[in-house]
Amino acid sequence: MATTKIWAVHTRLDKVIDYATDEEKTILKTIKADEGLELVYKYATNSKKTEEQFFVTGVNCIPEIALDEMRITKRFYAKNEKIVGFHAYQSFAKGEVQPELAHKIGVRLAEEMWGDRFQVVVTTHLNTNCIHNHFVLNSISFKDGKSYYDNRENYALLRETSDLLCDEYGLSVIQEKACPKSKINYSN
Repeated sequence: MATTKIWAVHTRLDKVIDYATDEEKTILKTIKADEGLELVYKYATNSKKTEEQFFVTGVNCIPEIALDEMRITKRFYAKNEKIVGFHAYQSFAKGEVQPELAHKIGVRLAEEMWGDRFQVVVTTHLNTNCIHNHFVLNSISFKDGKSYYDNRENYALLRETSDLLCDEYGLSVIQEKACPKSKINYSN
């Protein structure tokens, strides 16, 4: 089951991109099981010899220069708004998904949610017990200069799209419980 959340970034977008693309959080280091303990130790502790795979993808942007591309979009449309971007995540249940699949689902989620109009950096973090994706979204559309609005409908769509993708790949989906005190209905 994947949980999701999105929030506005009001200050520096570069800090969010730096956090999301941190190599220590997005690298898969593989160890061959048939090596002796000493070899495994040396292999695991020598970063120059590890096979590294980075889980960083740009949707409508190049991750290494995404911040510049997002700034160019804002300048092109003369948009200098209070919200500079959005930071979202999608976190999977512990042990339920491998990094490659989590990243694939994250990229598909970004493409389906924002891929037709917005620049997004998608990263998969492997540094905690739960593999999770981060999304850094430009607040301004490269296509038409309009702003992204984080409202109840868009958040419900984010959750629904995430759930549909998880279901498609055979992962568990959160079963919605009735919340009589909340006026938000995510099951629509």
